[in-house]
Amino acid sequence: MKWSNLFNGIVVFLFTVMCYSQTTNTKVKAKIEFEENDGVIKITGTAENLTEIVQSVSYTSTVIKKNNSNNNSSNNVQEGLFSLKANEYKNLSTTQVNLSNGDEVIVLLLFYDENKKLIGKDRVVFGDEKKK
Repeated sequence: MKWSNLFNGIVVFLFTVMCYSQTTNTKVKAKIEFEENDGVIKITGTAENLTEIVQSVSYTSTVIKKNNSNNNSSNNVQEGLFSLKANEYKNLSTTQVNLSNGDEVIVLLLFYDENKKLIGKDRVVFGDEKKK
């Protein structure tokens, strides 16, 4: 009897946590697209409206470049507001980064709704063998 009550309690708890957990990329999908060519990475942040209604969204695109051999680092942040029609796909911002030996580049794309709630995200890491 005790084990079945414990099991039922755990199931209810996990179901509750899953229902209230934060979900992203369900209304507006964040996607980082990239092309690598001769040590240069062209990075484009894209958005896709997955709903049948217009979405107003703000975004932050962050590119962090670190060189682990000489401890140099740089940080590039782009922010903006945009709207998407129903089922629309849009390129937001494009940047290029040189990638040398020892470099690690982290790209993060975040989308927020009008209430500043996170609704979409994507992350890509390049170089330095992804921390081995």
